[in-house]
Amino acid sequence: MPLGTELHGRNSAVISRSAPWRPTVVARWALLLGVLATAVSAAGSWIPSLWGDEAASVLSAQRSLPSLLRMLANVDAVHGTYYLFLHFWVEIFGASPFSVRFPSAIAIGIAVAGIVLLGTCLAGIRVGILAGIVAVVLPRMTFMGEEARGYAMSAAGVVWLTILLVHIVGLDRPKRRLWVLYAIGLAACGYLFLFSLLIVVPHAVVVLRDRRRAARRSWMKATLAGVVLAGPVIGFGISESGQIAFLANRDATNIRTLVVTQWFGNDLLALIAWALIITAIAVWAIAWYRARRVTTGLISADNGDIRTPGLVPFAATWLLGPPAILLAVNSVHAVYSSRYLSFAVPAAALLIGWLLARIRPRIVAIAMLVAVVAASSTSYFSQRTPFAKNESDWAQVADTIGAHSQPGQGILFDEGTRPSRAPRLAMRTYPASFDGLTDIALKTPWYDTANWHDSVYPPSAVASRLGSIKSVWLVELRWPGTVADTYNRSMLASKGFVVVAEYPGHSNIVLQLTRP
Repeated sequence: MPLGTELHGRNSAVISRSAPWRPTVVARWALLLGVLATAVSAAGSWIPSLWGDEAASVLSAQRSLPSLLRMLANVDAVHGTYYLFLHFWVEIFGASPFSVRFPSAIAIGIAVAGIVLLGTCLAGIRVGILAGIVAVVLPRMTFMGEEARGYAMSAAGVVWLTILLVHIVGLDRPKRRLWVLYAIGLAACGYLFLFSLLIVVPHAVVVLRDRRRAARRSWMKATLAGVVLAGPVIGFGISESGQIAFLANRDATNIRTLVVTQWFGNDLLALIAWALIITAIAVWAIAWYRARRVTTGLISADNGDIRTPGLVPFAATWLLGPPAILLAVNSVHAVYSSRYLSFAVPAAALLIGWLLARIRPRIVAIAMLVAVVAASSTSYFSQRTPFAKNESDWAQVADTIGAHSQPGQGILFDEGTRPSRAPRLAMRTYPASFDGLTDIALKTPWYDTANWHDSVYPPSAVASRLGSIKSVWLVELRWPGTVADTYNRSMLASKGFVVVAEYPGHSNIVLQLTRP
């Protein structure tokens, strides 16, 4: 029996009964768009310099397993599963920018393939294909796909967990082992990234509209089991919540972040996308209201001959529910960051694909799809410029040091910044360029600390560590539009060092100082 037919069980409260579709055709489209998504995300991913969050991933992954587990007990436990994966990946493929980012590109391909299947199951193959195409180019998807963080894997896990749930509730009598698998999958999503557990909110829309009490009870039990299984990461996340206390000092919930940068990257795309999403919700709501006037409310607005809630209310809850919850919590304790909602961006693709599939004449739908792709391309190409990631220029710093330094010389860094922006991370993420240099301020390397970064001596203690070194390289932070720091400059001057060369970079300046 074709999957599209099987999922339309007699008691299903979710699946839209669209025209029959052949699983082989859907599988081909899912594979094609999944591979395309991986290629699009991977293309040019080696160009931007690594930045603070990625440095945390790369340095954590390069620890020994005992060292990594010791660190996770102190910080970053919510990213622990991803770090463990990346540990083994780096051992095999190395830690180049392309290598550490490529798993995320693969994850985006898996997510897009799932979006095609999910859209097809809920509203027909045309919706699935169009949603998949949109997902390939959405800026948040392509950003996740070129970053060495776990957000892309979290998004993929959530998509496929939703597919599993859709399949389960589409069966008249789902087997218990499917609910066990759902509980394990939910916990796995939590371990990939804690806030992805918020997917239970839109999943509630899927299940609680089901009139079968047994289905509701089974879902609630499975959800509770999944949360219990995720208990350790939840506990660590709460105990280590001080790590994100800095969010309280940022304007992370301004209207531009919420409306534009969170999912859509640029103003034009945000305008187009929100117009399509709001229209989709409005069209569905009108059709649903009209259907209720004729029936007892079991008609879905997807096609007019099926049960609610259908794709639109589910995807709308997926897109808007988790942000609403985080915003509410954020009013009490700072937890909101646009990256934390990355797992919700597939819902935007589904809503846009749902509407495009219904626009007539089709030439208008094609024009709108082209507009989405064209507007997305602006963000795509800006994501693949050398300083695209938080203005980081560590690759440029490494190239400068590698081209001009000599073995035996010393190296010092501006240590007066927050750890994620520290210039010394240029040495940790691009180590080959610093071979042979003496790290004067290093106290304890990152792999022997309880944190993910190096421990260094204060400036007052650095002077005594200069020894007989005659030439020192100093990398100071010079954020775009600001004056360079003077960290350690006065101390070096007191020891007779004078600046003999300057190499201004995008966000840092490299100085060479020598003394007689």
